Amino acid sequence: MTLLDEVRADLRKLDIDDLVPGLRAGQLADVDEVVEVAALAPDAAVAAIRLADSRQIFVPVVRDGRWRRAEPDDGISMSALTAPTPLSVDRTHPTPSVDPRHERAPAVDMTNDVRIVDDAVVVKWQLLREAGSLIGPRIAAHLYAAGFTEMPQPFATVTWHDDLLATFTGFLPSAEDGWDWMLDDVRRMLDGEAPAPSWVPGIGHLTARMHAASATPTRIIAQPVARASLADLSRHYLALLDAPLDPQMAEAVLRWRPRFIEACTVLADARDAEVMPIHRDLHPGQFLRWRDGIAVCDFDGNPNLPAELQDLRGPTARDVAGVLRGFDHVAIAAARRSRDDHALTRAREWARGAREQALSAYLNTPDVPSLDDALLAALESLSPLHEAVYASRYLPRWRYVPLAVLDGGW
Repeated sequence: MTLLDEVRADLRKLDIDDLVPGLRAGQLADVDEVVEVAALAPDAAVAAIRLADSRQIFVPVVRDGRWRRAEPDDGISMSALTAPTPLSVDRTHPTPSVDPRHERAPAVDMTNDVRIVDDAVVVKWQLLREAGSLIGPRIAAHLYAAGFTEMPQPFATVTWHDDLLATFTGFLPSAEDGWDWMLDDVRRMLDGEAPAPSWVPGIGHLTARMHAASATPTRIIAQPVARASLADLSRHYLALLDAPLDPQMAEAVLRWRPRFIEACTVLADARDAEVMPIHRDLHPGQFLRWRDGIAVCDFDGNPNLPAELQDLRGPTARDVAGVLRGFDHVAIAAARRSRDDHALTRAREWARGAREQALSAYLNTPDVPSLDDALLAALESLSPLHEAVYASRYLPRWRYVPLAVLDGGW
């Protein structure tokens, strides 16, 4: 019996929720078939599994009498760096020496399967097998080569038939993502426990420094700045207007429909926009506050975009719109946690000021690339449409945030 036969026989007895991280439970179609298996080490492998909706996922697996999903306690993630063909390893920087058995999963919501090894290396197993998944590691390597170090250090990528399987990056000690530390700081302000956060301008400056580095030619991307049409992006947002939503969300989106269509027209008319490598999904969760400051992480891109739109380059306004809208979202979520019945009004006032501070800091950072005001306004307007569809498809508990934006006219 081949390795594929063994894994296929054992995994077909399992439900999809037995094969994915717990936070992805209930979000994917049923298993159709294990289509391919690649060995990692003795009794460890990775399986490519086709789902009932024809998509494929990658699942690290181990054998302890039977094949099953590899959990952090199994400590197999580092073995991907020495796996035989058909897996391929591209090392960007030397990986620190670690005890591979000391592996754990962070207690945060992630699209992919993330493991932390020996508090030194972060291993991100790609969950969905999809085109464009190598863009993120390439952007990260480009930024690091351009001298931008306010991010986890890239160590290596592992690919399977030219599809991204796993990335290895540096671990940032005491790191918390912005959905924790930003929300807590704003909630404490709303409850009178602390003054207004002082970090807002720093987020603007950090985003600008990332864009300045992105516009710098490197051995990874020799010509980072280009011109492109945004018509495909416009068509994507127009298609989101027809995405299935629950009745309450659909009614809220309908009220904004003229505004969304107007913003799509702005994108459609941008036939020669300046584009460069950008983050592509910049929101509070991508800002880590750690022992030595604040860093940007996770260059996977927007999960709502189809594979054909997962492009290396985009307008800087797309990232800036994500930052500015992120303050609105932090304010709404913090108000929900506050003890003050009137917290939402005060949170909205804070968000307005934070947006102004961050944008001013961004624009006044040395060497920052140009920012198209019309594109920024359009992409900000389209943000709640993206959030409404994202909440419906991936994160139902998040739906109160786009609803607050759409109902309150933020």
